[in-house]
Amino acid sequence: MLTGMRSVWASGARMRRVALTQAVEAFRALLFIILRTATLILPRSWAYGLADAVQAMLAASPVGMRARKDMRAALPGQRINDIAADWLGRPFRDHVNATRVASGLERSREWTVDMRGAPAFLNDPKQSFIIATGHFSREAMSCIYMPWILPHRLATVIAPMTQAKTPRGLRVRLQMREMIAGIRSMREGNVDIAEVAGKSFLVRLLHHLREPGGAVAIASDASWGAEKGGGLTRPFAGYASQTFALGTARLSRLSQTPIVTCVPFIVSDRHLIMEWSPVIPAPDRDDTEADVRITNEILDWMERRIGERPDQYVLWLGGDRRWSSVARCWVDADRPEASNPEVSNDVGAPSPSQSAAKIVKSAS
Repeated sequence: MLTGMRSVWASGARMRRVALTQAVEAFRALLFIILRTATLILPRSWAYGLADAVQAMLAASPVGMRARKDMRAALPGQRINDIAADWLGRPFRDHVNATRVASGLERSREWTVDMRGAPAFLNDPKQSFIIATGHFSREAMSCIYMPWILPHRLATVIAPMTQAKTPRGLRVRLQMREMIAGIRSMREGNVDIAEVAGKSFLVRLLHHLREPGGAVAIASDASWGAEKGGGLTRPFAGYASQTFALGTARLSRLSQTPIVTCVPFIVSDRHLIMEWSPVIPAPDRDDTEADVRITNEILDWMERRIGERPDQYVLWLGGDRRWSSVARCWVDADRPEASNPEVSNDVGAPSPSQSAAKIVKSAS
């Protein structure tokens, strides 16, 4: 009888958690609807001011308390209150920006975009290449779609649009539809938006890259279900273990096109910086082992940028590892060296079997 009562209590607790989660998602969906409407009828400064009000409200809520508590593990010694507030508000400011871009209220030529380490082939209209990027601020990512920044034939890869009839499904659709509309408006319709679905999308991207002047933008930090197989499991940012797809590296190998990683970030209003990694040349077509090496190279470079600007990364950081602001690297939280800022993140990382993969939480 006691076991039965415990089972009923556990089942009730799960139902309460699910109900609370869906209620929060419904509230967020309502906020996105209000923000979109306000953005279309209010002055720019007022729309962003409303997004900032949403940020302040969330920062003062139990959601904000949980974000600050979790971030203290990954970002010791930093201004957690400011970082958590900016992280919570980022999706709402991004939504205002996407709505303005989609409706033609923003002109990309009025923005200032500075380059750091940009590859020379950006100026070659015949060069095909892959841009590996990540889940950073959608407002900052706008510069990748500006025709005067990237005049090449562009294809971009997105996650499949969820059709789930739940508050969360509604919230995701509201965000993604505005984001997609903004991309198409920015490119004046000259963009191929490919959803990750089966092998057909990979063939589509291969054809795109094999034509002169084709560029593909793809988020290489997207988590990949370990049960799907064929992925790479490794430490990443604050997580001791995450699994990633090898698709970006495989696409480079099969198409024989180079990869360059790009992380845009916001400096101030309408002022962005695009930080580019060294170019990764395509390996031999038959060198399948290069897929892991290249994926690691992309993720190593990207996780350092996450540590430098955590408030502009929209996925959660994890709490198994810590960012050292002095050494500018991630160190394992459970190792004695974690308090030593001179320890490199590239040395002594735990193997994938040492801990289970963690679930990625998102600010959005």
